[in-house]
Amino acid sequence: MESMFHLIQHDWQPIGPLELTLFQLARGNTFNMRVIGLEGLKRFRKENPDCSITFKPNHLSEADFIVLSILFREHDMRVPIEGGSNLFIDDIDIFKDLLPDFVNNEFKESVIDHRMSIAQYLSRRGAFKVFREPMNIKQEDGSEITVGRKDIISLIRAYRYHLVKEKEMYVTFPGFSSIKSSLLDLLKKDGIKTGRSYTGKIDGFHHLPFLMDIEASLYSDVDVYIVEVNIAYERVLEDEHFHELTLLYESGADKREIYIKDLGYIIKEFHNDKYKGNLSIKFGEPRKIETSDLKDGFIGRKIKSAAYKYAEDSFESMLAMQPVFPANIYFTAFNENFNKMPVRVMREKIDDIRDFLRTLVWGKAKRRIDLHYVMGYNNRIISADEIINRTFQIFSSPDRRLTDIDGDMFVVYNKDVAHQYRNHTAHFFEGMQK
Repeated sequence: MESMFHLIQHDWQPIGPLELTLFQLARGNTFNMRVIGLEGLKRFRKENPDCSITFKPNHLSEADFIVLSILFREHDMRVPIEGGSNLFIDDIDIFKDLLPDFVNNEFKESVIDHRMSIAQYLSRRGAFKVFREPMNIKQEDGSEITVGRKDIISLIRAYRYHLVKEKEMYVTFPGFSSIKSSLLDLLKKDGIKTGRSYTGKIDGFHHLPFLMDIEASLYSDVDVYIVEVNIAYERVLEDEHFHELTLLYESGADKREIYIKDLGYIIKEFHNDKYKGNLSIKFGEPRKIETSDLKDGFIGRKIKSAAYKYAEDSFESMLAMQPVFPANIYFTAFNENFNKMPVRVMREKIDDIRDFLRTLVWGKAKRRIDLHYVMGYNNRIISADEIINRTFQIFSSPDRRLTDIDGDMFVVYNKDVAHQYRNHTAHFFEGMQK
């Protein structure tokens, strides 16, 4: 498959201080960021330069790609990142289409001599492409090449082997959603889905990306370590936009139109002035993929079984790292349909949740959950009124009124968005009596 690598391969190039600074300013304008576990990971990499490391994050926003890229660049880490076809767009130009339309119209004149497609830019910044569906691709010489379903899987497998053989660190997004898979008509045969969750809920990690990691380690004789990553947003940038994207997909709208709307929304959010939300990025401990018992007899069956196990364990580890934000508690306090709730009842519901969280341990490892964002100066969970106030700072403003108080009743105006924030931490509350 190497003859087809040019269709997906990354072209890692250094970036200048100006470009990195602009990215940092955009991130700082949008998020208050907390990073946990990266320094230990850097030490591990320094001590183990001859291995390959694969990062497995959840995927709730297109911003995941950006914030991870900036973070790795800041720490001088070479980490290629997987991107789907909705990012690698050949016929949308950054200078002609994106910057004038979504940042400042004067870019039309100031960068008139500059041209670079989104696909070219991403590739040069270390991203590699993953096809989501069969397609015909026009080559530079005018010829066309057809990429079918079998080609997609074979190409992903071969490129994964290439990354491991080169002892790269790399990011793939193994999360999938059964609801969204059927909606977008993706790769049905293997059910692979590594795009964002529009509902805030990820149904699990698909075994296939882990299977490819195992195969690559086994056949290249290079150790591969898995590192789970939890990316958590107090506010997901596209939260209101997901409903519009869903309607566009269902209506059969032109994908170019959908992709440019999607990217444009993210770009606007990064440079618009607004109330900053919190962003948490947490890295787990590196776990080596053990291949010694996969080399004799029934190899295919053993690899597949191991892939399922690694996917299951990594998914749980990622979920366990999820922090709880005030909005998660607030929207969880409503009933299933987000009906109006009296102020007194809301306070009581939130107090019940606070009591539940104080002693909650979760997962097979029985780990205490991350309450950093709901803790006060006295190391206690903040009051119900403080939780409501913090939620209102982000979700009840003149230009963004998703919830509010109407007389003596709390109301939710956008139930789709409210469901997202409830779903982010729904796994913690499964054992709570409503």
